[in-house]
Amino acid sequence: MRTKLAARDQLAAVLSREFGEPPFAVVEQADPTLLDVEVDGVGRLKYPVTAAQARKLCALGTPARYGRGEQTLTDASVRDTWEVPRAAVHLSWSPRFDKVLDGMREELGLPVSATLRAELHSLLVYGPGQFFLPHQDSEKHDAMVGTLAVTLPSRHSGGELVITQGGRSQTCSGSASRLALCAFYADCRHEVRPVKSGYRIAVTFNLLLDGGAPRASGADLVNEAARLLDGHFATRSSAHSWGKAAAHKRLVYLLDHEYTERGLNWNRLKGGDADRAALLRTAAEQAGCRIMLAVTKIQETWDVEPEGSDYEGWDDEDWEDGEDADGDADGDGNDNDNDNDNDNDNHELNDLIERTTTLSCWIDPETGRAESISLELSEDEVCSRTSTADFAPYEQQYEGYMGNYGNTLDRWYRRAAVVVFPDSLAFANRAEAAPAWAMRQVAERARSGDVAGARADAASLESFWTATVSPGPRAGVFGPALKAAHAVDDPAVAAMLLAAFRSEDLLAKHATPLSRLAKRYGGAWLGGILGTWSVGGQHDVYGHAPESRDWYSALPALCTGLTASGRDGAVAAGALLRAAWQRLVATAALRLESSPPSRRAAGLEEIGAPLAAVIAAAADPAATTMGDVIAAHLAGLGDGALPWLLSGLRSFSTVHSEASGDRLPAAVAANCGLRLTRRLARPTRAANDWSIALPEGCSCPLCEALTEFLADSTLRTRDWPLAEQKRRHVHSRIDAAELPVDHQTRREGRPYTLMLAKKDALFSGERALRAEDEADLRWIITVWPSAATASAT
Repeated sequence: MRTKLAARDQLAAVLSREFGEPPFAVVEQADPTLLDVEVDGVGRLKYPVTAAQARKLCALGTPARYGRGEQTLTDASVRDTWEVPRAAVHLSWSPRFDKVLDGMREELGLPVSATLRAELHSLLVYGPGQFFLPHQDSEKHDAMVGTLAVTLPSRHSGGELVITQGGRSQTCSGSASRLALCAFYADCRHEVRPVKSGYRIAVTFNLLLDGGAPRASGADLVNEAARLLDGHFATRSSAHSWGKAAAHKRLVYLLDHEYTERGLNWNRLKGGDADRAALLRTAAEQAGCRIMLAVTKIQETWDVEPEGSDYEGWDDEDWEDGEDADGDADGDGNDNDNDNDNDNDNHELNDLIERTTTLSCWIDPETGRAESISLELSEDEVCSRTSTADFAPYEQQYEGYMGNYGNTLDRWYRRAAVVVFPDSLAFANRAEAAPAWAMRQVAERARSGDVAGARADAASLESFWTATVSPGPRAGVFGPALKAAHAVDDPAVAAMLLAAFRSEDLLAKHATPLSRLAKRYGGAWLGGILGTWSVGGQHDVYGHAPESRDWYSALPALCTGLTASGRDGAVAAGALLRAAWQRLVATAALRLESSPPSRRAAGLEEIGAPLAAVIAAAADPAATTMGDVIAAHLAGLGDGALPWLLSGLRSFSTVHSEASGDRLPAAVAANCGLRLTRRLARPTRAANDWSIALPEGCSCPLCEALTEFLADSTLRTRDWPLAEQKRRHVHSRIDAAELPVDHQTRREGRPYTLMLAKKDALFSGERALRAEDEADLRWIITVWPSAATASAT
């Protein structure tokens, strides 16, 4: 029984059936009187161009350059030809040329109402042995759709221009008596093969398309396409983020030609893309849908069989036309110019492991500008006429056998697309792709007086909002979301909009919008949300990036601003401070448990600035209760927390010096002073005391014996015959505690002997620690004189 095609695939089949693909290149010959060429310093070129004139052109020219990414290079192994300065070239076309161009426009399948014109790019001379490897032209003008190469009559052999696109190829050879004209789309790859004899002289032009729209489709065809769109959006799918078995929310049809963001325009679509897109536009309107042009990025991971075992992987490089005479390099930032030469692809593709398709930008229908977005698509939202495998990837990377999986090849492509979605889901689709835009729209709609409409728009995002916003870069969305949450005037909808964010998104400037939210919905409401944010980030503990702790620096200003706004703001400030403190305590607890001691101390010092910020926020008279809670907790910690407390106090004295006399920081300073005083009161180690304390941990017989040796004040060394696993265990205990004990293995006899020796660093280390404690105590007393009294008692 044959499986019925999904509606989207039926639509792709209709588009393929009704619109054949016009030629990607048009090759023809013309009478040489069509074009006269005169060059300063050489004169009017005679046809066929003589070898003497060709040599003069070479002497006038310079080695042609080419683009690779954002670079413009000269490399004769890639492009070996002479380029005559454009300012020296003067052309005179016969009136018949307009008709020739119009015929090429028609053959290439460009709109009847459009006009094709040619803009001079370069005059090139290829001598014996010269060539240009496969490359792709950049679009040097917004209206550029292709390239026209005119090979002047000359007696030469070789030097064929070969154009390829989607597995098809076309060859243009020169003539001794006729002009050889070849027009092709800008996304076609092409090469000039080596000249065998004589000289090939070519004039190249940028083909620009002005105005015009593709022809309209018949009513029956429009009805069929509209029916299939309705069928697609009526079908339920489980392969997306809006919930299980929900209806499709968009359809993405991939176009056959490549476009840059600057060149993507309804009136400049190439070949069959123009007719298929025109049908989709008309059918979408009939089906009550919106339609947009977009660019997708596609990543495919393939299982491959490498040819040869010495392959190490590669990143293919890009070859493009050289620099314009005005100094602008071809391919200077155009998105689809990073096209790879796959002639050296040494891999046989086996199975497709994974494909990811992401909308990376679309053309805003209101402004006409490209808008960067990021929206991953499901497979059942995408269809096309042409397989992505027929395109050349702009990047690819091979990874060999890794032990748990085979050889894989990752390929990245860019493909233009038409995106269709129902009118009813227009806002939700754009919001999922551009969350910041959506929040600005909600606030703007409310400001215009339509609060109910703004609320409805915001509520329509609920099924995917958190999943879309939370994992991504939230900085640009948070501010607009705060304004939108206030604008909707609904606590449930506002809470939904803000649930996607985290404490890390907070900055001091957000105190005002948060205060407005507290006034509108109440301090308890806002406090609950702020508490949820901190809970949501509890996984960000020891080892996370320092940037994720930067939000603590905004805490004092946030709490002050909220408190100043009134009672509800003060309630929210208290909730924010409690949540921040709980999170910081959890982070510190994990770091206090880490080892070795040096790593533990470094980790605690890293969170000194957040502690200072919490202390500053809690030092406010309105936060007396939290100040007492913080002071009590810090006082109850062991001396292992001193690196954290001292780092916090130093940060506080630097950043919050104006509050150094407040009760809470003074209490923390007094507690640290007392700890340091007690440590310094301990007697110094006697010159013959070699005792070392092993931190608590394992109590196995080995560790008991190790503890006994270390605690002995007279023993400095021990030779200990142990098997490998036992030696390893002793090694690990010594290293984890960073004890001043040398441990080496003498590999004689059976079992080998573990040689332990206490080091002189036992004494020097304690002297250094005492000197550090003395310096820390002096500093504390200098900044907080009241700490001296506490230390004395």
